[in-house]
This record gives sequence, structure tokens and C-alpha cells, in this order.
Amino acid sequence: MKIRMGFITNSSSTNFLIISKEELTEEYLFEKLGFVEGGKLSDKGHDLCADILFGLEKGGLQYFDYETPTYDNIKEIFGSKAADKFKSMSDAHAYWGYTSSDEAPLTQFFTTDSFEIEEKDFYINGRDCVW
Repeated sequence: MKIRMGFITNSSSTNFLIISKEELTEEYLFEKLGFVEGGKLSDKGHDLCADILFGLEKGGLQYFDYETPTYDNIKEIFGSKAADKFKSMSDAHAYWGYTSSDEAPLTQFFTTDSFEIEEKDFYINGRDCVW
């Protein structure tokens, strides 16, 4: 029998895809995720947005070796609906990255649940959760 001494983690991560008519900024993402400046969750919302933007900077997706979003790899990872949304918003910006359950509390919740937000000019898919 082996006994591990020290820190043990049960970390999870969520790959996400964002398609947006506007270039992604923390302020724009904050608004699109439904947060209100000065509201009770304003500080936590800014933490979440910063973690999402940091997730983009990490480069790529967790457990996949794709550099940039294309119709085929979006379809493989996020499904046909997301790939069709990517195709229909061809003049939009497409971003992807991942968050971890080791980050801020609201980001932990964001990471451990699958979700999808769809608007005319903005789409986010976080259905690729890895436990």
C-alpha cells in the first residue's frame, strides 16, 4: 500500500469557446455574462472575467492539440450547434481556452458546471468539462 503525504488535488477544468462580434475585453465580457457594475457580484464577476481572459492567454484547450478554432475541431469538441454558430458568425472573433477549479470561487463554479449562452452577437459554450 502507498500513502501519499502532501497536497492532493481533485482539480477539474472546462474548455470554453467564445464567438463574439466585438473584440473580447473584460468590460464587454462582464456585460455579456449579465453582471452589473456596482452590483453584489460585481467584484466576483470581474474576477471571473479576468480568469476567462487568462484562460485564453494560456494558449489552446486542455487535453487537445489544436491551435486555432476551425469548424471541424469546434464540431469535434463542442458539437454541431457550436460549429454551425461559428460558421454563421464568420465575421466574428473566435476565442477558446480553459478555466480551472483551482481559481477564484465564481470561476470554480463556472468550471464545474457545463453551460451555454447564446445571443445574436455573442456565443459562449462551456460544455467540455473535464473532471
